[in-house]
Amino acid sequence: MKDINVGDTLTCAETRKTFIAAQEGCTFNYAITSEGEALSDEGVDIRQRRELLDRTLPFTGYLSCDGRHLTGWKGNVLGTVVGWAPCRLTRRSWTHGKDYRSVRVRDIHGAMWYGRGSPGIVINLRPCKG
Repeated sequence: MKDINVGDTLTCAETRKTFIAAQEGCTFNYAITSEGEALSDEGVDIRQRRELLDRTLPFTGYLSCDGRHLTGWKGNVLGTVVGWAPCRLTRRSWTHGKDYRSVRVRDIHGAMWYGRGSPGIVINLRPCKG
């Protein structure tokens, strides 16, 4: 894959729209897939929403800083935390601190997921059975 520079014109593999690569704070307005495809922020959101439909695999997202939503990297809401309970870590963690919790999430399609994590940190969710 060729290097991408700020100002390059890219085509989103998901939306087929062209856009200009730009830096936004400490991040960029595009992502590169493992297959080398460029995705715009809109394309990433579309792909993540579709990935939530595959309930055979875990889903990786972020627990929002307030602990109320499942989000993507840019804060796009992918689900709502419908229940949580504090839980203990089996080891000391500088990343999670004292606010480690077990959560239940209803995704944007209405399906339920569960996992453990801390607000503002990446979380791996598994589909609830039933």
